[in-house]
Amino acid sequence: MSEKKVVSRKVAIALGIICVILAVGLVGAVTNYTSVINRKCSQIQTLTNQKNQLQTWLNGNKTLLNQIKTWLQGNITYYESQIASLNSQITNLQNQKTRLQIWLDGNKTLLNQTQQWLQENITYYESQITSLNVQIQDLQAEYNQYVTAYQSLRDEVNQRWNQIDVEHFITPQDPAVHDIVYSITGGWSNPSDWDEYWTDVKAMYDWVVNNVEYRYDGLYPILPDTPYGNLDFWDEMWQFPNETLSLRKGDCEDMAILLCSMIRCYSNEQYWAEVIIIYSSTSGHAAVQIPVEGGELVILDPAGNYYTHDFWGDISPTDVSQEINNWLNYWKPKMGNDVYVNRIFSDYIDETFSSTNEYISWMYSR
Repeated sequence: MSEKKVVSRKVAIALGIICVILAVGLVGAVTNYTSVINRKCSQIQTLTNQKNQLQTWLNGNKTLLNQIKTWLQGNITYYESQIASLNSQITNLQNQKTRLQIWLDGNKTLLNQTQQWLQENITYYESQITSLNVQIQDLQAEYNQYVTAYQSLRDEVNQRWNQIDVEHFITPQDPAVHDIVYSITGGWSNPSDWDEYWTDVKAMYDWVVNNVEYRYDGLYPILPDTPYGNLDFWDEMWQFPNETLSLRKGDCEDMAILLCSMIRCYSNEQYWAEVIIIYSSTSGHAAVQIPVEGGELVILDPAGNYYTHDFWGDISPTDVSQEINNWLNYWKPKMGNDVYVNRIFSDYIDETFSSTNEYISWMYSR
């Protein structure tokens, strides 16, 4: 065999070996790539499935998106129309606001003018009110003066019949009383001389008897609580001593009130002298009593021409019980057997009694 052939053979063997090696490598590579391809195909299939799922999801979401888009477009169209409507309303409201602002500004001006006018009127009427208040106060003060004056007049007038505050009727300090006492007696020259005292008391008693004419009371007005009330009349009234002195007339209580005031004046108000009032079912009477120490009493009754005296006609204090019963017995033929002592009063006392016995007990307890 030629060398050329040998070489060719070797080459062929080498090529064969190479081919085998290549084939084996190719087979391995093919196997490997086939495995890779299979994996890739599996992955591709998985991805394709995922893609298909995603495509299905995407298509569904596209549909949903289109629905949402359609819904949103509808809403956009609706809200755009709403916005347009609101813009129109805003424009209208803005126009209204402008008109209202103009109206408001005008009314503010008018309000300021009105406020100024009202303030001027308030100032004016406040001054008028102040003036009226002053007038009202003046009128109220004048009215109060009239009311006070009327009440004083009413009390003064009514005091003469209602026998309230009777202590004020005994007036030893009245100048008219003082003058008549000193014109009759010259005053008590020796206050320790009781003979002078009783002599002068008898002189004052005699003066009242001889100088004051007995006069029955006529109808006397009773003033109402207010000037708007009805005027009434009463057939009994009391005079103050200066009035009796001026008139030289009066009834039993007027004479008793005058004589009691004179005796109190004579003693410079140091010793007791009181008006005593007796009542029966038919009438009443008043005189003067002078309580004396030792439970004795002197009664001076100028209207009844009675006084407590001894055989010679001198004033002589007698036991209270005996003298009061002597005096009541003196009046029983005219006043009735039920006559009793009802009250004694002076400028320092006012006591009432339900019976003569009560009066006697009270006198002994003084």
